[in-house]
Amino acid sequence: MEFILSKINIVVFLFLAAMHLYWVCNGQFGIAATIPTKLNGKRVFTPSRFGTFIVAVGLFLFALLNMVFDGLVQLPVASIYIGYGMWIIAAIFLLRFIGDFKYVGITKRFRKSVFARKDTYFFSPLCFFLFVSHILLLID
Repeated sequence: MEFILSKINIVVFLFLAAMHLYWVCNGQFGIAATIPTKLNGKRVFTPSRFGTFIVAVGLFLFALLNMVFDGLVQLPVASIYIGYGMWIIAAIFLLRFIGDFKYVGITKRFRKSVFARKDTYFFSPLCFFLFVSHILLLID
Protein backbone atom coordinates (compact mmCIF):
# COMPACT_ATOMS: atom_id res chain seq x y z
CA MET A 1 0.00 0.00 0.00
CA GLU A 2 2.89 2.35 0.78
CA PHE A 3 4.10 2.03 -2.79
CA ILE A 4 0.74 3.06 -4.24
CA LEU A 5 0.05 5.90 -1.77
CA SER A 6 3.40 7.57 -2.28
CA LYS A 7 3.07 7.38 -6.05
CA ILE A 8 -0.45 8.83 -5.95
CA ASN A 9 0.76 11.68 -3.71
CA ILE A 10 3.61 12.44 -6.10
CA VAL A 11 1.32 12.50 -9.15
CA VAL A 12 -1.27 14.67 -7.36
CA PHE A 13 1.34 17.19 -6.21
CA LEU A 14 3.01 17.37 -9.63
CA PHE A 15 -0.37 17.84 -11.32
CA LEU A 16 -1.37 20.59 -8.89
CA ALA A 17 2.02 22.30 -9.28
CA ALA A 18 1.63 22.18 -13.08
CA MET A 19 -1.89 23.67 -12.83
CA HIS A 20 -0.58 26.53 -10.70
CA LEU A 21 2.24 27.19 -13.19
CA TYR A 22 -0.36 27.18 -15.97
CA TRP A 23 -2.29 29.86 -14.08
CA VAL A 24 0.91 31.87 -13.52
CA CYS A 25 1.25 31.92 -17.31
CA ASN A 26 -2.28 33.40 -17.60
CA GLY A 27 -4.03 30.11 -18.27
CA GLN A 28 -7.75 30.38 -17.62
CA PHE A 29 -8.97 26.78 -17.60
CA GLY A 30 -10.46 25.92 -14.22
CA ILE A 31 -9.52 29.19 -12.56
CA ALA A 32 -13.11 30.35 -12.01
CA ALA A 33 -13.89 27.46 -9.65
CA THR A 34 -10.66 27.59 -7.64
CA ILE A 35 -11.09 30.83 -5.72
CA PRO A 36 -13.70 31.24 -2.97
CA THR A 37 -16.41 33.80 -3.64
CA LYS A 38 -18.90 35.65 -1.51
CA LEU A 39 -22.63 35.26 -2.07
CA ASN A 40 -22.58 38.22 -4.46
CA GLY A 41 -20.02 36.42 -6.65
CA LYS A 42 -17.05 38.60 -5.70
CA ARG A 43 -13.80 36.78 -5.00
CA VAL A 44 -12.73 36.58 -1.38
CA PHE A 45 -9.21 37.36 -2.56
CA THR A 46 -7.38 37.71 -5.84
CA PRO A 47 -4.14 35.76 -5.87
CA SER A 48 -1.10 37.42 -7.38
CA ARG A 49 0.99 35.70 -10.00
CA PHE A 50 3.89 35.63 -7.55
CA GLY A 51 1.73 34.06 -4.84
CA THR A 52 0.46 31.46 -7.29
CA PHE A 53 4.06 30.73 -8.30
CA ILE A 54 5.03 30.25 -4.64
CA VAL A 55 2.16 27.78 -4.23
CA ALA A 56 3.37 25.91 -7.34
CA VAL A 57 6.91 25.73 -5.92
CA GLY A 58 5.54 24.50 -2.59
CA LEU A 59 3.51 21.78 -4.28
CA PHE A 60 6.56 20.73 -6.30
CA LEU A 61 8.57 20.56 -3.06
CA PHE A 62 5.82 18.40 -1.52
CA ALA A 63 6.16 16.05 -4.51
CA LEU A 64 9.94 16.05 -4.10
CA LEU A 65 9.66 15.27 -0.39
CA ASN A 66 7.38 12.35 -1.21
CA MET A 67 9.91 11.16 -3.81
CA VAL A 68 12.68 11.29 -1.21
CA PHE A 69 10.50 9.52 1.35
CA ASP A 70 9.74 6.82 -1.23
CA GLY A 71 13.41 6.43 -2.16
CA LEU A 72 12.98 7.60 -5.75
CA VAL A 73 15.29 10.57 -5.17
CA GLN A 74 18.32 10.77 -2.91
CA LEU A 75 19.10 13.98 -1.05
CA PRO A 76 21.77 14.58 1.60
CA VAL A 77 19.13 15.10 4.29
CA ALA A 78 18.68 12.98 7.40
CA SER A 79 15.60 10.78 7.24
CA ILE A 80 14.25 12.29 10.46
CA TYR A 81 13.89 15.64 8.68
CA ILE A 82 12.10 13.97 5.78
CA GLY A 83 9.70 12.50 8.33
CA TYR A 84 9.16 15.93 9.89
CA GLY A 85 8.42 17.31 6.44
CA MET A 86 5.85 14.57 5.83
CA TRP A 87 4.17 15.40 9.17
CA ILE A 88 4.08 19.07 8.17
CA ILE A 89 2.44 18.19 4.84
CA ALA A 90 -0.13 16.07 6.69
CA ALA A 91 -0.85 18.95 9.08
CA ILE A 92 -1.22 21.47 6.23
CA PHE A 93 -3.79 19.31 4.48
CA LEU A 94 -5.65 18.54 7.71
CA LEU A 95 -5.96 22.28 8.35
CA ARG A 96 -7.10 22.89 4.75
CA PHE A 97 -9.65 20.08 5.10
CA ILE A 98 -11.03 21.62 8.30
CA GLY A 99 -11.09 25.05 6.69
CA ASP A 100 -11.52 28.63 7.80
CA PHE A 101 -15.07 28.34 9.19
CA LYS A 102 -16.33 30.66 6.46
CA TYR A 103 -15.38 29.94 2.83
CA VAL A 104 -13.27 26.75 2.61
CA GLY A 105 -13.13 23.28 4.10
CA ILE A 106 -15.74 21.20 5.87
CA THR A 107 -16.49 24.06 8.26
CA LYS A 108 -17.46 26.57 5.56
CA ARG A 109 -20.74 28.44 6.01
CA PHE A 110 -21.05 29.76 2.45
CA ARG A 111 -22.03 26.71 0.40
CA LYS A 112 -23.86 28.06 -2.65
CA SER A 113 -21.01 29.26 -4.90
CA VAL A 114 -19.35 27.26 -7.66
CA PHE A 115 -16.19 27.12 -5.55
CA ALA A 116 -18.11 25.90 -2.50
CA ARG A 117 -19.62 23.01 -4.45
CA LYS A 118 -16.22 22.07 -5.90
CA ASP A 119 -14.73 22.36 -2.43
CA THR A 120 -17.37 20.09 -0.93
CA TYR A 121 -17.14 17.36 -3.55
CA PHE A 122 -13.53 17.58 -4.72
CA PHE A 123 -11.07 19.93 -2.98
CA SER A 124 -11.84 19.03 0.65
CA PRO A 125 -11.96 15.25 0.00
CA LEU A 126 -8.64 15.55 -1.84
CA CYS A 127 -7.14 17.38 1.14
CA PHE A 128 -8.47 14.69 3.48
CA PHE A 129 -6.97 12.00 1.24
CA LEU A 130 -3.59 13.76 1.25
CA PHE A 131 -3.73 14.07 5.04
CA VAL A 132 -4.63 10.41 5.56
CA SER A 133 -2.17 9.11 2.98
CA HIS A 134 0.72 10.95 4.60
CA ILE A 135 -0.27 9.65 8.04
CA LEU A 136 -0.49 6.10 6.69
CA LEU A 137 2.92 6.43 5.06
CA LEU A 138 4.42 7.68 8.32
CA ILE A 139 2.97 5.00 10.58
CA ASP A 140 3.80 2.14 8.21
